Amino acid sequence: MTDPTKDFPLSEPADLVVAPARPGLLQRVSVVWLVPVLALVLSLGVAWRSYSDRGTLVEITFVNASGIEAGQTVLKYRDVTVGKVETVGFGADLSNVVVGVRVDGNVAPYLDEDASFWVVRPKVSVRGITGLNTVLSGVFIEGNWNTDAGDSRRDFQGLTDAPLVRQGQEGRRVTFRLRSGNQLAAGAPILH
Repeated sequence: MTDPTKDFPLSEPADLVVAPARPGLLQRVSVVWLVPVLALVLSLGVAWRSYSDRGTLVEITFVNASGIEAGQTVLKYRDVTVGKVETVGFGADLSNVVVGVRVDGNVAPYLDEDASFWVVRPKVSVRGITGLNTVLSGVFIEGNWNTDAGDSRRDFQGLTDAPLVRQGQEGRRVTFRLRSGNQLAAGAPILH
């Protein structure tokens, strides 16, 4: 029989190092850090809400954009502001002006192939004086579309003048034939 103490001499036990327990995560985080974290979450929520509520960008091409200014000119539908011009620039061949308008999100689904746009300016013609409200407020873009949501579009060709008959109104087209072409001017009122 062998003596186990001879093969493995007894030595003194190693010194035991006792350290205090490490505090948990909740104990290490200070309440002071909750304020900036809460502020960050709130600011991200406000930024997301602002981004999602900003509306849809549509592009309207006009031959002339006299008086239209980015950030100031508005888009109106039935005398209610439903959008604002964000950008004004030229088309690819510099022959047209492309106006970028940010339209309210609840109106955008109604902008389909039937939508039409024109610039309202003060104008004196045979029909009379129109657009006098723009003298003080500045020019604006008027829009006209039906009340049926369809396949919405993002690019439109603007009209040079307001249409005689607007969406939802009835109208009749009459052709006059005159002996002399200078007896009747374009846009003259027809009285019956």
